[in-house]
Amino acid sequence: MVKRSPQHHAYFIISPMSNIHSQSKRFNQLRWKLTLTYTGVTVGALITVELFLLVVIGVGVVALTNSGFIPAQLIEAASNEYSPALEFYLSQDPVENRKIEMWLDRVVSSSSYTLPLSFDATSEMFVVGDDGSLIASKPRNLLFNTKIGDPVNTEFILGLEEPLNAALAGTDNPQKLYALDSINNRVVITFPLWNENGTRVLGVLVAIGELPTVWSQLGEILPVIGISFLIFTLVAALAGTLYGFLAARGPVKRLGQLAEASLAWSEGDFSVRVEDQSGDELGLLAIRLNEMSRQLEELLETRRELAVVEERNRLARDLHDSAKQQAFAAAAQISAARKYLSADPQAAERHVQEAERLILALRQELTNLIQQLRPVGLNGKGLPDALQDYTEEWSRQSGIQAQLRIRKQRTLPLDIEQSVFRIVQEALSNISRHSKASLVEIELTYEQDEVSCTIKDNGVGFNQDSIRKGLGLRSMKERSFELGGRLDMTSKPGEGTYIRLDFPIVAAVKPGLEVNDG
Repeated sequence: MVKRSPQHHAYFIISPMSNIHSQSKRFNQLRWKLTLTYTGVTVGALITVELFLLVVIGVGVVALTNSGFIPAQLIEAASNEYSPALEFYLSQDPVENRKIEMWLDRVVSSSSYTLPLSFDATSEMFVVGDDGSLIASKPRNLLFNTKIGDPVNTEFILGLEEPLNAALAGTDNPQKLYALDSINNRVVITFPLWNENGTRVLGVLVAIGELPTVWSQLGEILPVIGISFLIFTLVAALAGTLYGFLAARGPVKRLGQLAEASLAWSEGDFSVRVEDQSGDELGLLAIRLNEMSRQLEELLETRRELAVVEERNRLARDLHDSAKQQAFAAAAQISAARKYLSADPQAAERHVQEAERLILALRQELTNLIQQLRPVGLNGKGLPDALQDYTEEWSRQSGIQAQLRIRKQRTLPLDIEQSVFRIVQEALSNISRHSKASLVEIELTYEQDEVSCTIKDNGVGFNQDSIRKGLGLRSMKERSFELGGRLDMTSKPGEGTYIRLDFPIVAAVKPGLEVNDG
């Protein structure tokens, strides 16, 4: 589990357009992206399988046709369909050719006699007697000038000779009862017609039709396959969406824990750890991020310790450079006053006055140092109010007039306001100690995307090339860097000092914190 940051609530007026926008943003979420990815993969895989099955069916039709399986099935189906009626007519004595011809007319004109597998074998048909003579044909000129009762000339129809002879001989092997005419893309099929006892061939039915092709076979089964595939695809898409939505919960939840932990780390709380014991890439990332946060926590602790040491060194240096020297000078003036006290009271008085002046300056210096050690007084106040109180107190203590202007006031996160306050505090401390100014102008401006703070005094100024970069200036630079901004300082001897701080609000405001118009 990951510690969650406090949530800040805001209220909005929801319009139809904003509702549509919020719905569109929902599909930009990782969970929906993963869900739609699962759906696309499922549908794509299914369509690939369906296309593969269609190819397999087409190849299978070609293979079955060339292997003789389909013609053999046609022979068996036609025998069951046509043989009973024809065997009855041929068993009559004498054979009535007219009735057989009428039967052929009914077969050719009726769709109920069409054979399966898209083979329309009823377009050209004729019946041959057991002696090889023509009994009936449809159409009548199918065998050109051959008349009823004449022997059938097999040369008129390519491939007819072998299957006709096999049928007249009473063979039961379907492979010998047909012939493929690949030139004209036709097939010739013969059907032996037996007597009632099945001991003698009474005649042969010959049917000629178009050779079944891949497209002719698929033409009949595609509508059925297409509808079933469509239904199956829709069901698979719905199932893929549901399963994808459920399957995405785990990765999204784990990524949410990483996001919450990173938010806590961005707010400076590196004690938060991501609890992910899995051994996959996300688990490995969590382990590395936890290690990184631990190292950052140790680094910050080390930095705090170093900052304390630097602050102590700065205080020691400031006390040595100012307070100690002023105390030493005051002590020297008091010694001189004591020396002249009896001999020259007026001279002693001058030394006492100088000692008082030095002691007053020492008190002021100590007050400034104590003021820097106090915590920033922002509790219950915003930055503008805190700056107003501080500048008034600083002006009263330093004797330097201070003017503060706030433009387009708004609220920033507490740690940001503290950093800005510290920078102003450090700048005023330097002014009171070194500038000999009589006026300080401070201006804090809030723009739409950035904040700027300027501090200008009318003091003696200094040469920027020769000044020593002390801890105070370095601290101001570091704080401006943490704000994601920039601190510039310009000064010339006799022209005072100008300091400008600029930092963007986007970089300063951390996730989860609001920036409101004042």
